[in-house]
Amino acid sequence: MKITLNNPTDTVEEEIQERLFSMRKNWHLLKPFLNDEEVQTVLNNAMTAFCEEHPPYGGKMWVPGDAPWEYTTSAYWCDRITDKVNEDEEYQKEVKLLNEEWIEKTNLDEDDLWDDDEYREQHWARLYETYYDKHSPKEGTIEWYKFIHGCHWINQFTAALVSKALNVEAYVWQTETHTCATFLKDNIIYFADVQLEWENLDELLDFMGEEVDYYPIFESK
Repeated sequence: MKITLNNPTDTVEEEIQERLFSMRKNWHLLKPFLNDEEVQTVLNNAMTAFCEEHPPYGGKMWVPGDAPWEYTTSAYWCDRITDKVNEDEEYQKEVKLLNEEWIEKTNLDEDDLWDDDEYREQHWARLYETYYDKHSPKEGTIEWYKFIHGCHWINQFTAALVSKALNVEAYVWQTETHTCATFLKDNIIYFADVQLEWENLDELLDFMGEEVDYYPIFESK
């Protein structure tokens, strides 16, 4: 891509490169701006719009301070957290101890424990919830903002975050298949996506479909 830069003496044609901006590798630069007032306003407006357009199960609406990842509309996070719980050696030890205690108390066979409502709904459920919380995304981490299947909304937040953290004018690029943030810095056009982590820029660009919208996240002052 080439761009024409005008100055008082002449016109200079410069080559503009395109690069993938790694949100994870640059999280240390972005993290201090997570609670910026304007960044939070964009996040709250985007997530509220999502809930209004796609009412979640039970009619839950976005509340400022909620975790975006919890609004994922598939089992993406549940499956990953469950895998981590089941791989946790401490969890396995506690389950084994609980089962031994419950078998001694009830004289049930281990295969029959799951049929015991008190065991399943109270004792095991409390233990599992503790470890589920342990392995869930934590506030302030990039995972906290990985609202899977919600690129159109969460990458508005991405644009706001990079705009404030890097002092650039950031744009939201929305297509039929995906939405990401873009910005120009030092004659390089960067593409940023907090939701998905791409192997390279070509992989992202190949996934982008026909353009639907392209707009600055903040109006120029």
